[in-house]
Order: sequence, then structure tokens, then C-alpha cells
Amino acid sequence: MKFINLGWLFFLFIVSTFAETRPNILFLFSDDHALRTIGAYPGSINNTPNLDRIAREGALFTNSFNVNSICCPSRAAILTGKHSLANGVIGNSSKWNGKQWVFSREIGKSGYQTGLIGKWHLKGNPTDEFQSWEILSGKGGQGSYFNPTFLSPNGESKVTGHSTKIITDKALRWLKKRDQKKPFLLCAQFKVPHIHRLPPINRMNGYDGIEFPVPETFFDDFSSRSSFVSETWMALKGMKGNVLNIAPTKEEIDKNPKIRPPFLHEMNSKQRKAWHSAYDPRNLRYRKLIQEEKLQGKTKSLYIYQRFIKDYVRCVDGLDDQIGRILNFLDEQNLTENTLVIYSSDQGFFTGEHGWAEKRWMYEESFKSPLLMRWPKMVKPGTRITQLVQNIDLAPTFMKAAGLIPPETVHGIALQPILSNPSSRSWRKDILYQYFDGGTRENRGPYNMPRHEGIRDTRYKLISFYDYKKWEFYDLKNDPEELHNLFNQESMKFEVNRLQKRLRIKKAEFGL
Repeated sequence: MKFINLGWLFFLFIVSTFAETRPNILFLFSDDHALRTIGAYPGSINNTPNLDRIAREGALFTNSFNVNSICCPSRAAILTGKHSLANGVIGNSSKWNGKQWVFSREIGKSGYQTGLIGKWHLKGNPTDEFQSWEILSGKGGQGSYFNPTFLSPNGESKVTGHSTKIITDKALRWLKKRDQKKPFLLCAQFKVPHIHRLPPINRMNGYDGIEFPVPETFFDDFSSRSSFVSETWMALKGMKGNVLNIAPTKEEIDKNPKIRPPFLHEMNSKQRKAWHSAYDPRNLRYRKLIQEEKLQGKTKSLYIYQRFIKDYVRCVDGLDDQIGRILNFLDEQNLTENTLVIYSSDQGFFTGEHGWAEKRWMYEESFKSPLLMRWPKMVKPGTRITQLVQNIDLAPTFMKAAGLIPPETVHGIALQPILSNPSSRSWRKDILYQYFDGGTRENRGPYNMPRHEGIRDTRYKLISFYDYKKWEFYDLKNDPEELHNLFNQESMKFEVNRLQKRLRIKKAEFGL
């Protein structure tokens, strides 16, 4: 005779009875989105009315950070609520263990309908982490901007169009076809604005007569840092050719199709026509400047910056358009009031700061991630949250929103306490960062940069480049751009020792 677990049956009864009162969860996620290209953030250089709407009608997090600023580890940290060493994805080549605990599976078990659409980018396809999934395929999980291939349990299919709109179309289709008797968890994850930046056709034009602001640290000489920082392979001035959308003209390719670059091969004739219409004039002007010897030294670096940042913003514009479609759908279907909407990105991005266009570092522009949240029943419109939060906090936040309790092994903390009390002083005082995809002292690996780890509190930041036995220490209040390494200053000895101790404690706390 089998015994019935009355407690479990009671739980199922409660969940089934009150499921409809639990909020829907919509997680909107991008790749490499810098805070300075979101209108709601201080110092923004562009307008993003739809993303700004989420912040205006909900909360803007000004101190949201990742635990490891690179694509695969960041995504694994969000799914598991754990630091990289604990979830096994320490770098972009790490294999994903889909059998470990993830928030989406647990929420699905509790009665939610769950789905993932877009960029998965983990080494190993989803299994049962989501009840349904459709992900970008090819290019190491990046997928193509134009006419991408999608993979689902039913196989692969190629779709005509731009990936940002296609992902939105698929997300809206999923929402329309969902079981309306159940609350939903949908993760719509976009490729933009990851390199190679190809904006949608309707956003290819514009900004030609505009000069975007140049970061004050663009020509940073790295004088207070170790030599390996300046030797990293991520300088904007090194960008060439296709990554800046510098390519042969249509007329030249028509005469010799062999010179057509790969990214134009991926487009159909209509898409190529639009691209040439927008970019051929820019590239002809570029050639003229080269011929007239007007692009040399700093002038050339500044020209490259403008080419880069304009395509970056064009991609963000295309994303913002599609976010608007999703928010409008929620309004039209009367879903807005009972849907938790979160927008974030796997990490921030250097958009010219320190002369770079990349991520990976523990410096602020890379370490910080955008985080916007709208939850009408929980978050007062116009809320600004300054506490230190991390991407590992999203998993327990989603769990708590669904009426569930995350396991004690999760490293993150549910954000609900500071949503209702943004001025709370009982929140965490410091956060841990660890980056492993760099190399050792003998072989620095990708981007010629070292592994490092560190700790940040509300004012100070300590970074350890342990293979080199080198340290950096910054006073973020007086030096927010991190130009002056104060590690060896006698006046900072107490704070340095304090953070070195906190770094050891924090690692031990998580068993890292």
C-alpha cells in the first residue's frame, strides 16, 4: 500500500487554487548592453523610450552587477543563482550542466507555463529547464542577425528577417497561444547589441550628422595600473573592416562577387540593398578621408569610435522598438497589472571608456549590468534602488514572486525586501566578482588579459590579479572612473586590509 504525502497534496491544492493570483513573469534580456545607452540611466547618450517606460513605471537599479562579466557564465549565474565556480560555467567554453537546480524548472513544476525564446548561448542545449524553448543556433550559440536559424526540440528552422524582431514575433506568438489558465514565465533573450553589430533595416540610417560624446577616459594612459591592463586586446583603435561595417560597395561587389563579406552573404537581396544604401556612402567618405590622410593617430581612433557607437546605438534603437511592442501587447491583453517585467543584460560593456569596446574586467562599465523592473503590485513607479545587487539575485527573486522558496544553496538574495523599502540599511554591504576566462601569467589567453577577482562595497573596490600577485584599489567616491590605483598608498592601508579580509570571507561564505 502506498502512503499519500498529505503535505504535498495540500501544497498542490493551494498552488492550483491560487495560481492565477501569482504574477506572470516576463524576463527581457540582451547581450552587452552598456548603461550609458539606456535613456533612464544618468549620463545616457541616446533615447530609449520603451526601456525608459519600464523604469518610469517601476524601478531603476543603479548598482546592479554581474558575478563574471562574460556571456555564458552570466547566463548560468542567472539560471542557478550561484557564482561561476558553484554552477560549473566559469568561462565561455565551459559545459552546461542542465541537471543542476535552476529557477525556471522549479517555477514550471509549481504550475507556471514556462518558455525560452532567443539567445541561450550555453554549451549544451536546454533539456527540461523550460517546458518549451526555441533558441538561436549557429556561430557558437550567437546566431545571425539576419535570417537566423532557430533550434527547438522539433529541429532547426531558418527564419527570414532580423533576429530582434523575429525573437519578439516568436515571444508574442508564445504569449498568444499560452494556456491562459496558468501564470507564465517567459524569457525573451536578444542578441543585440553584441558584435558584429547589424541594425535592422529601419534603423540602419540616422546619426550620420551627429557626433556622440566621447568618454573622458577614452585616451586613458593606464599610468597607475600594471602593464598587462594596457596590453589587453580590446582597444577600439584596433577595430577594422567588417566589425565597423566597412566593406566594398554594391557596385564593386557586383563586378566581383567574391569580395562580398560573409555577413552580407547571410542577407537576402532586399536586406543587402538596404545595407548598401545606408553604408556605401559612409564607406566612400571613409576612403576619401584615408586618401586625404585625415585619419591618423587620435583622429583615426575618434573616427572608429563614432563608427562603432553609432551602430551600437542603432542596434539598441531596434531593440527598444521591439520592447515597445511587447509592452503594448501586455496593455492590450490586460496583463500589465499582474506581470513582473524585468529588463537586464548579461553584462555591461565598454563603449569607449579607457579606449575599449569589450567587457570581462571588474571595472565599473563592464561589471555593472542594467536592471529595470516593473511590478505594479509591488514596486512604486519612479523607484530608484541604489543597493548592491547582482545577477545571482534574479533566481531567488523569481522564485519568491512565484510563491516558492529557493534552496539554501543559492547564493543570491531575493530583491523583494528592497523593492518595498528602497532605503533599507539591512541589505548586503559588499559583492564578489570572479573572472576566469583570462589566461595565466605564462599564457594570458583570449584578449591577452589575466584572470582576476575582487570585492566591491558601497565606496571602495579591491581587485586581485593573483597570477601576478598584483592588486588594484579604488576609491569610487572620489575616483568613479577608476583612474588612480591607491593600493600602495599608506592612507588607504586600513581599507585595503579590510577588503582583503572581506574577499577571503566572501569566498569562504560561498565555498569558492
